[in-house]
Amino acid sequence: MASDSDVVNEEVKFNEQNGEGYYREVTYKDGGFRQFDAETGELIGSSYESDQSKLPNLE
Repeated sequence: MASDSDVVNEEVKFNEQNGEGYYREVTYKDGGFRQFDAETGELIGSSYESDQSKLPNLE
């Protein structure tokens, strides 16, 4: 799993899916990414299989 030292890019983006708020997208050397709620810091998106159980259930 990627660590903080593997970060290649980090940017804050508008959450168009919700139509409000912002999230921070972190991209790693291995091509994976994680998305965090800009306000709470909560993990809301990830390309890593190991993170899937930690994501909020959107259903």
